[in-house]
Amino acid sequence: MGITVYGDVLFLINFSMDFLVLFCTAKILHIKQKPLLLILSSALGGAYAVAALFMESTALSVICNILCALLMCFIAFPRVRGFAFLKCAVLFFGLSLLTGGGITASYALLSKLGRGVNVSSDLTPVLSDIPLGTFCILGVISMILSFVTGKIFNRQSEKKETAVIISGKRGKVTLRCLCDSGALLREPVSGAPVIITSLDKVKDCVDEKLFEALSSPDMSVAADGLRIIPANGISGGKLLLGFLPEQVTVKGCDRRAVVAVTDNSDFGGFDGIVPAALCG
Repeated sequence: MGITVYGDVLFLINFSMDFLVLFCTAKILHIKQKPLLLILSSALGGAYAVAALFMESTALSVICNILCALLMCFIAFPRVRGFAFLKCAVLFFGLSLLTGGGITASYALLSKLGRGVNVSSDLTPVLSDIPLGTFCILGVISMILSFVTGKIFNRQSEKKETAVIISGKRGKVTLRCLCDSGALLREPVSGAPVIITSLDKVKDCVDEKLFEALSSPDMSVAADGLRIIPANGISGGKLLLGFLPEQVTVKGCDRRAVVAVTDNSDFGGFDGIVPAALCG
């Protein structure tokens, strides 16, 4: 006897999983997330999960699955563009499969080919037991995706933290930074590597004039030591304001570096990002 699938329960389950996956995607890729957008995107995913049960066409289901995933990423991360958006969508889809949402969708698609879904006379969808062949197919898919996504997590875990001491005219601050081999940004005039942090983390070591210049949204204030640094990130090309500190110490060694500040204070739990070139 089949198990009746209740729409409200299915919606809540998929809503919860989608919210968790979107949150993890944002954390892994260091994307600043807004809870309201995550909720709206997750609600779309939950609603689609219910609607997908009534799609008879396998081809249509596949196309709609992909479009829905892309739309969810667009809603959750509206400032992400280009290749970064593609990377975000692929990671979201992979994590969705690992948490069960994609596996459920895959089973539903295979069932439409005659492997386990029946529809009763009152149009209530029911699922029968998973056939051995279907189970093996989904097992292989899960194993492959677990390996790929595991590699992504391993790359994140391999990044080490380090203490960075930044000295300025008013004093010094100590930051707990993420040592990232992917941080390749350099200041164009000096060619020095760039440490990225938020303004509030370095406000105690810069003087009032420099702090005012770093806080200026239109870059209209000048100050000694101020640097303008072109950068390409998740949200596209932009200019970062930074400064040349009096001294930078990484792992007890003096380093030549420029400090850039950003309004994004989400660095995965760290105070900032330091290039791996400075951590050696």
